[in-house]
Amino acid sequence: MSISPTTGMNMLSLEGTPTMAQARFPTQSPRTSPSMSGSERHDDTNEWEEDEEEDDDDSDRGVISSPGGFRYDISQLPHKTQQMVRGLYHQVSTPGPPQISLELCGIKEEDDAEGGFFYAFQMQETVPCSIRIGSKNSKTYSTPRCECPDARYRNQKPCKHLIWLFDRISKQALFDHDLEASLTLTDYGYPEQLQDPFDQISRIRLDILADDLHCDIFDPDNDTSDPSRSRIQEAREMVAALAGVQPQELDTYRPDLGTSHYTSPIRRGDLEATLFSLLLSSHSLSEWVRTELESSGPAVEPFRAMERRVSRILSELETYSSSLQNTPATSVRSQKEKTVEGPRDVHWAATQVQHCVRKIELLVSRGSDPLSEPARASAARSLVSILKAVVSRNVDSHGGDTPDDRNLFMRLVGNHDTGFVYSALELLVDQSQFIEELEGIMELLGRHGAPTTYVANMRGLISRMRSHKAVGHAANAWESSRRRSQTPPMDEPQVPPPPPLFVQTPTEEEGPKRTTPVGGSNSPQFLTPELPSSSRPGRGGAARGRGSTRGATAGSKRTASLGNAQDSPRGSKKKRVRGA
Repeated sequence: MSISPTTGMNMLSLEGTPTMAQARFPTQSPRTSPSMSGSERHDDTNEWEEDEEEDDDDSDRGVISSPGGFRYDISQLPHKTQQMVRGLYHQVSTPGPPQISLELCGIKEEDDAEGGFFYAFQMQETVPCSIRIGSKNSKTYSTPRCECPDARYRNQKPCKHLIWLFDRISKQALFDHDLEASLTLTDYGYPEQLQDPFDQISRIRLDILADDLHCDIFDPDNDTSDPSRSRIQEAREMVAALAGVQPQELDTYRPDLGTSHYTSPIRRGDLEATLFSLLLSSHSLSEWVRTELESSGPAVEPFRAMERRVSRILSELETYSSSLQNTPATSVRSQKEKTVEGPRDVHWAATQVQHCVRKIELLVSRGSDPLSEPARASAARSLVSILKAVVSRNVDSHGGDTPDDRNLFMRLVGNHDTGFVYSALELLVDQSQFIEELEGIMELLGRHGAPTTYVANMRGLISRMRSHKAVGHAANAWESSRRRSQTPPMDEPQVPPPPPLFVQTPTEEEGPKRTTPVGGSNSPQFLTPELPSSSRPGRGGAARGRGSTRGATAGSKRTASLGNAQDSPRGSKKKRVRGA
């Protein structure tokens, strides 16, 4: 699948949207500043601009064709301007979401009363910027650096992009931090508690972190980066959520969305496939939809994300173990870059799996609001799934001095009682629907072996789930019996209430109703404030509407009183029947 192409490492960046004040009018790019040194100009050149200039097949190097079909002679322009024009038209013709879009246009009046009128066009631009985080021994990036204009030319440290990114990274690395305690932000944009950002990322592994950050990962051997498996799954779940698919039907919903290779994001006659492609091609659109969905929805629900992350970690462990025995099919360069972060062995996998389980436990116990019943069921399902996946892997993944070094099950469960998973399930004993799965896991533990205390704690957990289930059944039976005892006798049929004596109809005196703009507060607006109008039309109509409303209220009250008067004998008759 090649939907959202990126080119070169310089383009591996965050999508930074400028403020509305910055986007109001196009400004000259800081790259063209004559005060820049030669090294700065070379360092800030976009690779796609250079590639476009090399790949241009036009015989006349001074003529370039625009996407609109015009040919422009740019030979008289400065070299940097020529590069900018070529890069602009190359970007416009590249498949994917546009970086520049027109938002508004209109006729406006100048502030000066004699200034006249002018046409106003407002554009929105997505400006890519690149952040580089090096190790302590890096000569250039030992401190995190952003390539945005604010950081490079306005000496703003830290810039907003660094602060934004490190907030996301800290959420994954400092998951056990007490939210009531404050973090200390440094001049580099990251909190002191994060210590060494490069080291923290390497502990998690970049591709694992990329899934949590909802971004694709750069492929050094390709000019384009395909959407990751995690983003494909997430986009499919977003489409399912918008289509109203129930969580239990999610696994069987549109399996073709994850396997089809779309050459264009537009799929005529298939709105769901079109939305799926657009979510993959536009990170900003995907982020917007993600924030608008309910937090308990499958697409953004954190427990499913932790379950998928554990599955990814176990897959990386198997790939690493296989690479020790056979030559990997992936490129040598990719394997070398993974090796820089450290081996993906049992020790790494066990640490990451424990972190995922701990995250789920904290979400259940420290949530600002009590979890809903579907969320509690999802948390229990994820924990049981993680435990089952670990217990099922009682094999030596690779060599090592001790079983803990070779076997993930022995490290997490078989040789140690660290409360793995069951300590989190203790908070979810009401989720008794997972008793049968836990009993199946207990059978595996009986075959593989586990510490006595761990087995006893698991049996106690299942016993408490059974007790909770029995209490729930008894409560349901009592509630059903109570409802049956309150059912009226069969010889006394239920009579519907009489119709209202008066029916109000709208009159012309009420005036037209006031309406609000269709776009609401999210509609784009011009950046300059509009002067308030001195006249407010429709106030009289609104006042008349309020007067009519009061009359209607009074009429409805009279209708209600008459209805109650007719119902009163009926109510007294019920009391006598119950008394008898």
